This record gives sequence, C-alpha cells and structure tokens, in this order.
Amino acid sequence: MTTSLEQGIEAAKSGQMEQALAHLKDAIVEEPTNADVWVWLAAIIEDESKQTIFLKKALELDPSNRPAQRGLAFIERKKYIPPKPGEKLSDYTRPIGIFKAAPAQIHMDPEPEAAPTVEPEPEPPTPGDAQTAAAEETPASSPAAEEAPKEESPRPGKSVKTKVWLDVVLYGVTLMVFIVIGILIGTTLLNVNIPFLTKPTPVLTVYPEHEGVFMFQNGEYTEMALNLNLPKEETGIPVTKQTQPELVVNNQVISLERLQLLDEGGLPVAFTTRPVKDNIHLLVPQEALAPGRYCIVFTLNADRNEALYWCLRVE
Repeated sequence: MTTSLEQGIEAAKSGQMEQALAHLKDAIVEEPTNADVWVWLAAIIEDESKQTIFLKKALELDPSNRPAQRGLAFIERKKYIPPKPGEKLSDYTRPIGIFKAAPAQIHMDPEPEAAPTVEPEPEPPTPGDAQTAAAEETPASSPAAEEAPKEESPRPGKSVKTKVWLDVVLYGVTLMVFIVIGILIGTTLLNVNIPFLTKPTPVLTVYPEHEGVFMFQNGEYTEMALNLNLPKEETGIPVTKQTQPELVVNNQVISLERLQLLDEGGLPVAFTTRPVKDNIHLLVPQEALAPGRYCIVFTLNADRNEALYWCLRVE
C-alpha cells in the first residue's frame, strides 16, 4: 500500500502542489518522526520562516540528514548573498529535485515544539556539485569572441607603391654620391677652385702686434707715424716701390666710413677695404699710384680743420 509520503512525492514531482501538500499533511500524522516528511514539506512551500522550522525539525529527528543540512545552509546564505534567478530551496534539499509548478501555500500551524538550537553545518560540495558550479561560473563565450580576428592582408597596390618610393629614394642617394665623387675628382684633375669645397685664403698670414696704421710688404709691417694734420717733415714716413701698397689699419676707434686716401694735391684716391680680423682691415688702392706722398686721413673736426694723418711715399 502506498504511503501518504510517497503519494505526496509523486504529486510534487508531477507539479500538483496542492495535492502534494494534502498528502504530506497526512504523512505528518502517519510518520511524525520521519525526517524526510519534514524535508519534503519545506521544499514545496515558499514561507522561509516555516521552511527553517521544518528543516530544523528534520535535523532534530535525523542530525545526519544531508538534504536538511543543505537546505538550512541555502537559507542562511541568502541573508548575505542574493540567490540566482530561479534558484530555489528544492535545488539543495536533494533528492527532491526541481518541481514543475510553483510551490504550494501552506496554511497549517507547525507543532508547538521547541526548535533545535544546534545549527547544521552545510554539506561540502560533491564532485558533481563542483562541476555544476564551475559550469555555471564559466561565462559562455560569444560567437564574436570565438571567432579569431582575421588579419587584414596588405593590399598588393600599397606594397608596390611603397617599393617604388624606396627605389626612388635609393636611386637619388646613389646619384648624389656619384655627383659629389665626380666633383672631387674633377677639381683635383683640373685644379678648379669651387667655393663650397675650397677653404678661403686668409687675407693676411700675419697680424700687427699692436694698434696703429701699417704698410705691409714682404711679410713685414712698417708702422706709419701718426700726425695731427698734414706733416711738414718726412720723419716717420715709410717709403715703398709698390704702386699698389697694402695698408693695414688696426684701430678700434677709427671708423672706415670716415677714412680717406689723399694724394699730395689733396685729391682723394679710390681704394678698397677688406676685413681681416676683429678691428683689423686691409686698404689697397684700386689703381696704381704715381710716385709721390699719399696719406690716410681721419677727420676729427671739419670746422676747425683737424684730422689725423698717416703718410707714406711711393718712389
């Protein structure tokens, strides 16, 4: 003969919760000391306080009842960790399983028995549970993630253009190297001076040792005497046979713009100037000078006819 507990289990598995509740109430009367009755009864209701009472009753009757232990552990865990969507007590009070319909509403008062004070320890997960939890925690991979990104193959046209540009650059550099080599060989064989390849020839190879105005000939300096206005005597006036003598001015006070080269008649003579170094300048007459006395003149005060004279004589 089928017991009320067996009938309640069959009704619960088929989704007939109200009928299952009625059978389980009868089972309480028939088997009040059977822990499975209280476990099944807790599994088909939603009232958490009553679920706790029924599961504790089952543990009081059978302290080693694994479904009751798991059920109480699930209820305790919900206080700190919200359950997953669709997660129910019946998922933990195995072998109850998941029912097809919603749990029934119970309207009975539990027996006025003192609830046990011993809190059950949750059952350690079995290998099957661990595998299930691991499967739940592992996120499903999306189709986009499963497909490995395809590397974009370089376009043939782009690589060809790049190669062409590299060839042009290489040809240009090679051509420039050969041009420079050709220029160097040409200047060496033909003895041609090229400005950017030839070092500039210094204007003077030696420089005066002190300030003043000098006549430079044969690599030596001859100082020209300084006079206030035109000298009346030939003392200190150097003599040269060069018709275009080189005159060197080394004086940081004298301004070249105010210098003149005058002949014996007081007529100006054209000359060119070239910077040598710092305050040193070279003066050379543009044309050959006739024999006679010539003076470099620096005007001090034109109103009072005051000027500085440095003179030389050309023979």
